[in-house]
Amino acid sequence: MTLFLIIIGGTLLLQFLFVWWNLRQFPRLAHVEKNRTNPSLSILIPARDEADRIEACLLSILNQTMLPSEILVLNDNSSDETAFIVKELAKRYPIITLLEGKPLEQGWLGKSYACHQLALAAKSNWYLFLDADVRLEQNAMEAISILTKQEKGMISGFPKQQVDSWLEKIVVPMMMFLVACHLPVKLVRASSDPRFAAAHGGFILIEQRVYMQIGGHSAIRSTLIDDIELARLVKKHGLSFTLAQISEYVSMKMYQNAAEVWSGYRKNIFQGVNRNFILLFLVFGYYSLLYLVPPILVIIGIMSNSALIYPGIIFMIVGAAIKAIIDCANRLPWYYGFLIPLSICMVIVIGLDSVRIAWSKKGYLWKGRSYT
Repeated sequence: MTLFLIIIGGTLLLQFLFVWWNLRQFPRLAHVEKNRTNPSLSILIPARDEADRIEACLLSILNQTMLPSEILVLNDNSSDETAFIVKELAKRYPIITLLEGKPLEQGWLGKSYACHQLALAAKSNWYLFLDADVRLEQNAMEAISILTKQEKGMISGFPKQQVDSWLEKIVVPMMMFLVACHLPVKLVRASSDPRFAAAHGGFILIEQRVYMQIGGHSAIRSTLIDDIELARLVKKHGLSFTLAQISEYVSMKMYQNAAEVWSGYRKNIFQGVNRNFILLFLVFGYYSLLYLVPPILVIIGIMSNSALIYPGIIFMIVGAAIKAIIDCANRLPWYYGFLIPLSICMVIVIGLDSVRIAWSKKGYLWKGRSYT
């Protein structure tokens, strides 16, 4: 038992130190007061059934002190009022252009095909792909403008997540947690190895020449996790990729309710480990050891009146601290860190459901489309 406790405690300590160091490796968007050199930049927004979100997204761009060269919105065969809302805004703001998406071609997945069509229509030196639920905060365009002058290739980052429902608070921050705990951010930029890559589809800034050189979304047309594969493709071509800290300037609400959280993560978890069942269970085992065993030790210690309660409490505090510093770095409340045992439990349950759907070959349902 002593060796077992040493393994847990030592691993938690190493994880804490790695996260503390790793979070400091993220490049940050520059703080600016005035920067009036407008970039040659097209903002590209694929929109499918986004009537509740698209107007706020567009207004957050239009309210910036600096504007892009153009804003292209592709209506991806929506069944709601998405197109009407964009048309009305385009009447007031000529910088907006509404494109009507073509029917989905065989061999393509929906979002990749929408982004492909947007890129074909864009005219600028830089493309900024945004999701319709993204909001640009004050001075975001000026910071992005500086980024286009300082960086090359492709830049992505994780927007600040707006979470409301209980499942959002427990599960959504875990995507940043996984990156901070396991991806050496320094190697994302320094190494050409495509394994050192992560991206968020809600914010992808890429040079036009780089996009064309790698084949754009056409090269990843059937890939479900298109954002990460695009980043890997950039690195495979020996081009520059940067994972930046953007949460100060970019926010989003990925899911509207608990049901969407479940569906979204179920679609991505098994795909995220390349459908590798063994790897998935090794990851689940690692997290269970670090974050689920400690509360079990506390319970056993209380019930048996044994000293196990003390290492259990210490391990829980360290685990919560790891989660808390990651959440704070991404502008989420620090006390979400204490939810880490629940977060791990829910990710495991959703992950098992992700495996079930993959093995059943029923396909993952998302926005009216089925993905296998």
